[in-house]
Amino acid sequence: MNLAAQRSPAARSSVDARFVADEFLSLRGRAVRWELAAWSGAISQALARALAQSREERLPALAPCFEEATIVAGHLGRHEDARRIAEAAVRFYATTARQKRSAEALAFAVSALVGLGAAERAAGRLDEALLHLGRVRSLGLGAEIGAGLLRVSRAQWESVLALEPAAARAIALASATEALSALLAARRLEDVVSLALVSRRGATDPPALEWARKEAALSALCHLGRPDEALALAARYTVEAGEAERLVFELRRAEVLACFGDASKARALAEVVLGHLERKWRSRPGTLEDVRLAARVARLCAELGEAASADFCWAALAEALAIGDVPLQAELLVHIVETDWDQERRDDASELLRAVALGSGYRLPAAEHLISPEDGPRSSRSADERAPGFTSLVASLCALDPGRRTS
Repeated sequence: MNLAAQRSPAARSSVDARFVADEFLSLRGRAVRWELAAWSGAISQALARALAQSREERLPALAPCFEEATIVAGHLGRHEDARRIAEAAVRFYATTARQKRSAEALAFAVSALVGLGAAERAAGRLDEALLHLGRVRSLGLGAEIGAGLLRVSRAQWESVLALEPAAARAIALASATEALSALLAARRLEDVVSLALVSRRGATDPPALEWARKEAALSALCHLGRPDEALALAARYTVEAGEAERLVFELRRAEVLACFGDASKARALAEVVLGHLERKWRSRPGTLEDVRLAARVARLCAELGEAASADFCWAALAEALAIGDVPLQAELLVHIVETDWDQERRDDASELLRAVALGSGYRLPAAEHLISPEDGPRSSRSADERAPGFTSLVASLCALDPGRRTS
């Protein structure tokens, strides 16, 4: 059945959708989004090193090449290439698993199937995404994968659980969170609430998945226009959160309050998050998760009509520049250009924003409207101009043969 036919009704008019954010902030370990040309080049170099290794060493070394190339293809808008790379990864590892009876290779094959689901979600092909992700999710619930690109028996998956438990936990986390994201994108909101709050948990579900489920539940309840449940759960989750997650749920609670019209309480909670991050950065470097949180709280403040302080945005930008995540750098620079009271600092931010937008290879619509039209942003150029050599990288990955000797 097509997902469009299953979409939930529009949220009530009392819901301010600007404040409903579907991205999970509690997830850790996501890739830093480098400049696309440099990222593509680094993957090509890693691929060459992997192919020069022994067969045993090559297996894990190739996995990040497939995974990151799929992500870069998505950022370049080359969604068919993303699908091809992910499918090639599934086939490569599935063939190796059959040939070698290897639990490690099977784990990589299942992980690649999650990557295929993520690529389909990024392309907006939500039915396909949920099909792949549902198959993977079924493994954690004791079922098998009996169709499609990859077939996994219960006995085979039990060997992965026994021999590669960390990989099994990572797969459980990725498949479940990608499925929740796909359901949110499809506006299958009652399904999200059911999966997040009611459904049976898998044997390999890691603790981090519970926090993502809670975030998904809050987003779905806001979209559905159910303030009493959303506000009650947001308050409870904030109290229950450990040190690592508490700021995330302070911000989530602020977003729920803003969504249902309580701007003053939302601002107060946003100030708590701002202050905590500023104090943290005085004593130690920020993490990617910190900067994601900072960009999101700055966005919330701007939507509430009281922009985050210029000092906070510049501090967050410094952390983003140190980490290297381009879209976060651009988002923070846009905040500074639009809100900083100091003309000289706005000019400095505009110059840096121009350099990021022209040189990074990303499509950054929020940034490009602030750049002189004559600049002709690089994002309007072809994918090969934005990431030279990427077409060759795709061809190399898709041609990999697990039986071929290269060393």
